[in-house]
Amino acid sequence: MLWSVETLGFLLAVTQGLFIQCLARVNSSTAPCRGCHRNSLGKITAKTRQMEKEAKELFRSYLTHQGLLPPDLRQLCNEAVQWFPTENIRDQPKSVMLQELYWTLEHMKDALENIGKQQQVLSTPGAALLGKLQSTRWSVRGLLSNTGCALCLKGVSPNSRGIPERPVATNAFQQKIDGCKVLWNYSKFLEKLVRGSGENAPQGLRNQRKRRKGTKRKEASSHS
Repeated sequence: MLWSVETLGFLLAVTQGLFIQCLARVNSSTAPCRGCHRNSLGKITAKTRQMEKEAKELFRSYLTHQGLLPPDLRQLCNEAVQWFPTENIRDQPKSVMLQELYWTLEHMKDALENIGKQQQVLSTPGAALLGKLQSTRWSVRGLLSNTGCALCLKGVSPNSRGIPERPVATNAFQQKIDGCKVLWNYSKFLEKLVRGSGENAPQGLRNQRKRRKGTKRKEASSHS
């Protein structure tokens, strides 16, 4: 059968189109979330438990270093910061919870950088507080990465939301208070997150906990 040039050109174009569509389907269905662990939710649960303890220690260290331990001064720290969720985000559907967590951690990362810069001036060089702030910054970045992976694996993009700008603190005392407000809210945020993590933990993690409890009971009975 003889084909005209026009017919051959048309068939070639159709073939190329089908091939490109096929590649697109393959790429969209198999494209991995690079560097992401499949058990990102489990990593988030374990990480938040560790970070809750660190957050409490950081808050206490901050109060001590900034002279804010007296009750009347400490009370000034117990004020809500608008970008922290007021409710426990664990009560929300997984995808919504992860988006809220990601959004909060983004702001916390920026806040910690700002507090770190302020403390470079307010604290003495080599102060323990500076090391704790640096450690917390790395922890927040790590949890942010895990949360981004969990969203990626669910095929969900993180929400991007801004917050109204706050007046810049004009004196050292106000900087100290602004910092302690952030750290107090951060500690309470993680406390709520951990409090609800038991019932929402992945099944594999719950089974692991049951096995550990069973082992402890056996060891206790063998020694009795």
